[in-house]
Amino acid sequence: MNLSHRAPHPFFRATFVISTLVFLAGAVSPALADSAPLAPQTKIRLTVVQWMPSKGQFERWDAIGGEYTVSDAGEVSLPFLGPQPVGLDNTSLTNEIAKRLQAKMGLAQAPAVTIDVLDYPSIYVVGDVTAPGQYKFHSGLSVLQSLAMSGGPFRAAAQQQSETIKLAGELQEIDHSLLRSSAKLARLQAEMAGSKEIIFDQPPATDRQYAESLYQEERVIFQARANALDKQSVALVELRNLLTAEIDTLEEKLKGSDDNIQSVEEQLTSVKTLVQKGLTITSRQMDLERLLTTYRSDRLDLVTAIMRGRQAINETTRNLEGLSDTRRSEVASEVQAEKATLDQLKLKRDTTQQLLLEELSNGARANNRGEELPLTFIVSRRDKGQVNQFQASETTELAPGDVVRVRRGNSADAPSEDAAALPVQTQAHVSQASR
Repeated sequence: MNLSHRAPHPFFRATFVISTLVFLAGAVSPALADSAPLAPQTKIRLTVVQWMPSKGQFERWDAIGGEYTVSDAGEVSLPFLGPQPVGLDNTSLTNEIAKRLQAKMGLAQAPAVTIDVLDYPSIYVVGDVTAPGQYKFHSGLSVLQSLAMSGGPFRAAAQQQSETIKLAGELQEIDHSLLRSSAKLARLQAEMAGSKEIIFDQPPATDRQYAESLYQEERVIFQARANALDKQSVALVELRNLLTAEIDTLEEKLKGSDDNIQSVEEQLTSVKTLVQKGLTITSRQMDLERLLTTYRSDRLDLVTAIMRGRQAINETTRNLEGLSDTRRSEVASEVQAEKATLDQLKLKRDTTQQLLLEELSNGARANNRGEELPLTFIVSRRDKGQVNQFQASETTELAPGDVVRVRRGNSADAPSEDAAALPVQTQAHVSQASR
């Protein structure tokens, strides 16, 4: 009976050992198998499991396990344990964490600890490369592979050719802008002078077809603006004539009103005499007085309407006379602005031409010198808080956080002082690489 009770213990122990070995074998990263310490800014996943004999199964310690990032000081801050240096190989680090947990928790047996590397610190490629910057690290990355990731060696001649094409395109666009501005200025000057046609400058032979299309557009605008001005003038003249005719009609009505008033006044005088003699009734006199008041009120309305009409005629005449002056003032402002634009375009064209000549000259010198110079690789690597530099070859394997400086020149060139002064922290590496 005792034998049957104790028999499962060797089985469980064997199961625990085998399960632990399998778990550790699957969790250890290939980069950690070479006993290399974890570099700063490395992201890891810590897993802690313990065999529970009473339950017959493993249990994970999720309160301690999780994802962590190695600090610049080379430490990982763990719950219950505090800062843990990671300057050991993988086996020594996991054993150290297991021992500390066993001592901290008072366990009879140390738990199983594994570490997975989730993300390595990036490498940085700077110098004579096409796309310097920050790149993702993977195990076994070589200097030649990092050069390929950064676009290969910088091609000065290709870059100068691209810049030459860009400057030539900008120069052509400036020439077209000058043609547009010159055509518009010629049209504005013709409008200000009151000319019937626009006189354009002779365009260059290479841009004659483009210039002719611009000139035709300006002629259409010129004619449209002239027609609009004529229509405004005609409308104002017609309005003034209409107001004049209306005033003539009102004046005729005013004459009729004066006659009516005179007639009523004469009748009122006669009626008053008859009333005084008792020959007619008083209501007849009152009716005539009311009619006389109405006629006089109507006369005042006619006089007021005539005055308003004459005021409108004066305003229309001023608008008609000032129409040309207003248009000339607007055109003069447009001419001034267009001349300023034309001067800026001429200055920009001269500057672009000078830059294009310099690029062509530099390209000729670069072709004479030749570009097939040997490449030199200087690797800056952090080791125990210090940044060490060494000359590498294309097959040299890189470590996480390395900075590769690529130079085109003789291999005898020594590392530069600015490479030796590269900062240690990752964020500073990013800034340096972007510069």
